[in-house]
Amino acid sequence: MIRIGKSATAPEILTKAGKIATDDICGLYIQNSIAYDTGKEKLPIENDIYGHSSVKKQLQFDQHDKCCFCEADFTANGYGDVEHFRPKAGYRTALAGKLNRPGYYWLAYDWQNLYFSCQICNQQYKKNFFPLEKESNRARNHFADITSEDPQLIHPSVDEPDKHLEFRRHIVVHKTVKGQKSIQAYGLARPKINKAREKYFQDVRKNIALAGVDLDSISQEDKIMVSRIFDVPWNELEELIRLAKQFVPTATSDSQPFALMVRQNFPHLPH
Repeated sequence: MIRIGKSATAPEILTKAGKIATDDICGLYIQNSIAYDTGKEKLPIENDIYGHSSVKKQLQFDQHDKCCFCEADFTANGYGDVEHFRPKAGYRTALAGKLNRPGYYWLAYDWQNLYFSCQICNQQYKKNFFPLEKESNRARNHFADITSEDPQLIHPSVDEPDKHLEFRRHIVVHKTVKGQKSIQAYGLARPKINKAREKYFQDVRKNIALAGVDLDSISQEDKIMVSRIFDVPWNELEELIRLAKQFVPTATSDSQPFALMVRQNFPHLPH
């Protein structure tokens, strides 16, 4: 997980249709707040606005086609979901706890509350989970101030994840309570993502080793030795070395998968 730099300008559908829908939903809440607070009535939220293709496209661009939580490439995780950091329809203070309504309905179309996540992180793990340091500070309607809240989950574009998470090879461990809650909420330690990170860790380490080979001065004897070490014929290995030399300087960039894991395991790499 890395900090995400969101585009300053929100997609037009959010600033126009989203603004109208927000005014409408806030008006409905005012008219019948008791029914919505008790959960007897549910506020209507339009998926085709916050989930519009233009919103998804901008989020994918901002996030380098990676999940905002696990940092896996979307192509490796199937289809993605537009994720609301503060849950739109209802929230849980515990992973398997009671669903409290209403949620943060007034932020349903708010650009700063929207991210793109893989379906596993969103649908199987985080869902409506949104714990706070002090529940008494929770903003329960659009009249409240969310800046009084202190979320116990890492905010993708506000917090610095490396202050809360630490990678020991491909395994993530927490440094803080917020890190611990986030690992649980986002499924950052699930077996499949651990396996994917382990493979990528090994690939990066292999590329670092390959990039260290000096093609300009290597002897024929060393070519044979290196080929044996990597179990690849020299004519193929030479091209892999050239590719590795291109890859290694970019291995820690935001655009690469599992960037935080790579940065923490290979601090000597440029960043």
